[in-house]
Amino acid sequence: MIHIQKYIIYLLPVLSGILLSLPFSYPSLYILSWVALLPLLYFLERWKEKEERGFISVFLAGTLLGITIMVSSSLWLYYPLAEHSGLPLIFALILLFLVFVLFGAIYGIWALFFVFVKRSSGISPVWLAISWIAVEFLRFRIIPAFPFAFIAYTQSNFLSLLQFSSYGGIFLVGFIVLLFNGYLFKVIANRKIKYLLPALLLLVFVLLTGSHMLNSFETDTWLNVGVVQTNLDPVEKWAVANIERNMDYLLDESRRLVEAELVVWPESSLTFDLIRNEFYRKRFLQQVTGLNAYLQVGSLSIMDDDYARYNSSFLITPEARIQSRYNKVRLVPFGEYIPLSNLVEKLTGLSIVSQLPGDEFVIFRKGEISWKTVICSEILYPGLVREGVEEARFIVNQSNEAWYRKGNLQEQMWIAARFRAAENRRSILKAGNQAFGGVIAPTGAELMKNHSRDLSTFPARLPLNGEGTLYQKWGDYPGFISAIVLVFSLLTKSFLNLRRKKSGREVRKF
Repeated sequence: MIHIQKYIIYLLPVLSGILLSLPFSYPSLYILSWVALLPLLYFLERWKEKEERGFISVFLAGTLLGITIMVSSSLWLYYPLAEHSGLPLIFALILLFLVFVLFGAIYGIWALFFVFVKRSSGISPVWLAISWIAVEFLRFRIIPAFPFAFIAYTQSNFLSLLQFSSYGGIFLVGFIVLLFNGYLFKVIANRKIKYLLPALLLLVFVLLTGSHMLNSFETDTWLNVGVVQTNLDPVEKWAVANIERNMDYLLDESRRLVEAELVVWPESSLTFDLIRNEFYRKRFLQQVTGLNAYLQVGSLSIMDDDYARYNSSFLITPEARIQSRYNKVRLVPFGEYIPLSNLVEKLTGLSIVSQLPGDEFVIFRKGEISWKTVICSEILYPGLVREGVEEARFIVNQSNEAWYRKGNLQEQMWIAARFRAAENRRSILKAGNQAFGGVIAPTGAELMKNHSRDLSTFPARLPLNGEGTLYQKWGDYPGFISAIVLVFSLLTKSFLNLRRKKSGREVRKF
């Protein structure tokens, strides 16, 4: 019985992981994240009280927390691995398991950092926030290919808190949530009401400041837009026999948007090379002339290279002229390009043609109205979105999320778009294939949200804004500062421990 109780306590970090992850799928449950870490903190405090202070149990608890978060937020990785990687199912499952364990171990490392610096009893809410945010920041910088599972993304439906992202992005929002967790645990653990005061002050500050920012935002400039989404199978979509049918459907739906000045289609909505394929290009442009609106479409197209293609977004004028083009700058590894493809070709003999990344951001314009385009996964990178956004009045995000089928990937992409809107005070117009599309206000509020399986074509009014934000100027400074403090704290603690051990040896010699 004693042995069973010894292991049951490891359910506490799993419980914390579940509570923390539920808002990734159900954003209305954001309140759970404000108490999610209480079970884990109880585990860590209980560990400190033991005579045996082996760090293995701390690392294991943190890793269990991380694995739970990873499985809850990223189980959708199964579909591209199992269905489109070409790997045998058993190898795909093993690879998925390794990904979850390795990323989960990052939280195990955080737990070690957390108790190493503050090994005495009692939780420091500030150190909890600093250490967690520092590890999130470093993980994002070192492994940028996985920009998910940030604690801030649990708060997209808490509009008052979401406004703080315009000051310091996702790392400031996450910092506030972690602070509250820490102070609330101190209230429970110490049974002293005095620790409730900073938690209440923090909450009141968030509510008052956020509400003021929400109520003070106004715009008197709007743009009539239209969105055409698709719900196509990711494999059947690219069948040559479906090129004309897909194109005709998108054009027919666009004609219904008679009041729209700009109509946006999903990423790679045209399933032919708009530059190289002259036959379909002419057929397409001939039909555009009847729309009387600017049309923004996606296509995998060449430039000067005869083979490599770019994931591109094109702006077509009502006169059927290609006015602007943006090539996706940040590509998805193993999806849009193969890392070390030359080495892979030498080892396997297989010739691999990857897509090429663009080398600059392009501001699209319609008269005096300008906007920035980010394609699919680029919306997940705050620094990429804010680059050059001061020249734009809104942001367009075209995506194709069909490769991930079921799961909460689509919801998380939408959540990320809400944060990018609030960080930069720019509306976001989103159109996708098997994805959520709609309009997000500059405050991050949802003005319209429709999944492509429910409503494919809809008009909307898009608020325009040119206001600058602190985040546009300073970026992710809360994460950067937290990382510096973490490193400094670890070095200082290590130095003090070594000095203490040295002094102890000298005393024994004496």
